[in-house]
Amino acid sequence: MVDSGSTDGAVDYIKSMPVKLIQIEPKKFNYSKAFNSGSKIAKGEFLIRLSGDCIPVNKDFLRELLKPFDNPKVGGTYGKYTITGKEGWGYPIYWPASRFSDKEYTISIKPYLSMGLFESYSTKQKLFALAGGCCTIRKEIWLKKPFNEKMIGYEDAEYAWSLHLIGYDIVYVPKAIVIHEHKIKKGQKSKDFSLGLILFSWQIAKYWFLRLFFVDLYKNLKD
Repeated sequence: MVDSGSTDGAVDYIKSMPVKLIQIEPKKFNYSKAFNSGSKIAKGEFLIRLSGDCIPVNKDFLRELLKPFDNPKVGGTYGKYTITGKEGWGYPIYWPASRFSDKEYTISIKPYLSMGLFESYSTKQKLFALAGGCCTIRKEIWLKKPFNEKMIGYEDAEYAWSLHLIGYDIVYVPKAIVIHEHKIKKGQKSKDFSLGLILFSWQIAKYWFLRLFFVDLYKNLKD
């Protein structure tokens, strides 16, 4: 478990159990750094990312997330967000209820020139789909490409794009359900996520710019 300053008793509880605890200073926290820190000591074949504000609601949660990996072409999976309906709380801004179907599907996108730069909004929603609060990736891929710790948001979208870029599919698994809700602040968007969007867009633009000069930043992932 990775913790970045919990004050609700979670740390004491974890310390009472046979679980490895990694602690990060709150001021140094970002989602990528937290996931990478835990992944470094993980021993399994798959890395499951479950945010601290995500609560699994069914006993087969892990089984469902891992099922699609029987197909070697699958590089990642992600589950379904739901909410409690509590007043003042709702779906995350960029992951509304409309993005979570009741039907499982595979997102298979053959890489193409400038992928991620000029598509329609609906196409980008598919291309960048990897709900980071509840997702799984193959550790062999992560060993070659950890999450980008320069990203302060959209790190899951950037990872989805990179998986498609190197030829992997992503599977949405609606039976892997978690409660994941944010406090609603009308008319307000996070400054961090606005900056995150800029950094995210820059990562993709930089990749294709360098490709013009025959430099492929992801060449080692394709070998």
